[in-house]
Amino acid sequence: MALKIESGKFKNTNIETVDDRRTRYTPATLRRALMSIFDFSDANFLEFFAGSGILSFEVLSNGAKNSTMVDISSKAVRSILKNAESLGVLNNIKVIKSDFRKSISKLSTEQFDYIFADPPFNNHYVQEFLKFIDSNISLIRRGGYLIIEKHKNEKFDYMPKNIIREEVRDYGDIEILIFFKP
Repeated sequence: MALKIESGKFKNTNIETVDDRRTRYTPATLRRALMSIFDFSDANFLEFFAGSGILSFEVLSNGAKNSTMVDISSKAVRSILKNAESLGVLNNIKVIKSDFRKSISKLSTEQFDYIFADPPFNNHYVQEFLKFIDSNISLIRRGGYLIIEKHKNEKFDYMPKNIIREEVRDYGDIEILIFFKP
């Protein structure tokens, strides 16, 4: 299976998917929507649960300066590196093979304009991830955004103290949570 980059300078370029049936991809309609909502020009982007890296490659295609991708899977990391090489963006990416909870030591000196997370659906990761970001808030620069993709039925009751929930956007069974750091 191949995924197609939807917009920007790499529009219509196929990238390889991860050879693992557990990997779920951010739908094309959602990727197009995110590209129209946000201006990723010159952005420093961080993607957790990166999978094939499709969203990072979409963001790089739309002008982001660089992207750091975090995934625990060796297959995902191989896929990301292969895709980055085929797109000619190896110098614009950093890949961290790690559980998100353990990645902070490799990220602590950086700040990002956008952080995106697409955790496995309905495994309570949204709640845990929000707590992780709230306790590592220096990852998001002032004026930056946290975007989380989740299944609309997944419940969470934790509200971060250091960022503001701006909105929730509905895309069928998927919701996008958008948080802003003032």
